[in-house]
Amino acid sequence: MAGTRLVGIDLARLAAVAGMMAAHTVLWEEPAPGVVALVDGPPSTLFAVLGGVSVVLAARQRLAAGDRRGAIRSTLARGAVVAVLGVLVAPLATAVFVVLVPFGVSIALAGLLLTLPSWAIAALAAALWAAGGSLAAIARESLPAELVEPEGPGDALLAAAVDVVLTGVYPVVTWLAYLLIGMLLARALLAARARGRERRALAAIGAIGAALIAAGVAASELGLRLVAETVLELPVAAVRDSILMNGYGAAQGAEPAWQLVAAPHTGTPADMARTVGIGLVAIALLGLLATSLPAAALRVLEPLRAAGAAPLTIYVVHVVLLSTLALAEPELSLGWGAWAAQLGIAIAIGAILAVTRSRGPLERLVGAAATRAAGERERPATTPSE
Repeated sequence: MAGTRLVGIDLARLAAVAGMMAAHTVLWEEPAPGVVALVDGPPSTLFAVLGGVSVVLAARQRLAAGDRRGAIRSTLARGAVVAVLGVLVAPLATAVFVVLVPFGVSIALAGLLLTLPSWAIAALAAALWAAGGSLAAIARESLPAELVEPEGPGDALLAAAVDVVLTGVYPVVTWLAYLLIGMLLARALLAARARGRERRALAAIGAIGAALIAAGVAASELGLRLVAETVLELPVAAVRDSILMNGYGAAQGAEPAWQLVAAPHTGTPADMARTVGIGLVAIALLGLLATSLPAAALRVLEPLRAAGAAPLTIYVVHVVLLSTLALAEPELSLGWGAWAAQLGIAIAIGAILAVTRSRGPLERLVGAAATRAAGERERPATTPSE
């Protein structure tokens, strides 16, 4: 298994879903600050980065065969199916903000960029990193009344589109940046593996992640002082916790100082530095672990790997189950016990998939749609021999 898959990526996917489970179950009980820092924001953004990794991994065979159009069509189909699943699951998810619609749109957009050189993807990611948070915050403050409370179907459709792209909990304007970073990461890991330097690349990725965390935290401390003193005109100690509250998609204000604050789910440059950094460190550590373990140990971890290879299935099961419990037996949906139960179900699904050597049902659905959309593989044009 280790020779054919990036096992660390599968483990990182499971870590991301497990972290989102914790965000949905544990945060309500006001856990320790360290727990909040790790589960309020970083798991979902790790999920987004890994989505970008998956875009590259899923398309690499077609791209290697020269079938650029097929690779793009298949990725567009993947994004479309994920978004449709989000629309279908959202009415059932009364206890969770479902990420699948903006995630699917971001996958589709990433598919359109699939054949760009890495420098172009990096430039676009940097632009969204720098400006996406400001755009989301400004959009929230300047949203027209007809989009806040739409009256007709036209306004409702436009409001939904604006919500997905700019003003929602997971706005595409910032989430696409995470996927683009994941695409660059996947290209780097595949190139390093081809040269026999995967562990060296993982160590470098971990170091970059640590540097980003430090930069994000340092910038946030400066931002806290600036927001408190120049925007709110209050002592930092009196407003620190309120400034660092979850923004649910955007910073609390459009003033530039807010963009230096690494509050969760704000998409500010500081928030992105911190969350991308945590994601890179997690991917690096799990990748190093997977490349260090002998084959026997990897076989023991196979249920975990298989669960990580079915993140869409496990995420949907978690969201629907948690929302059902929140309505029927609320106490069963909160706390570490609820988290452990949800994670146990995820691992059980992974064990079944590992034993049957199957993919998750929703992964099979997405894969079938992608294959159908891609069609027959195109062959690169060749010059006839004379």
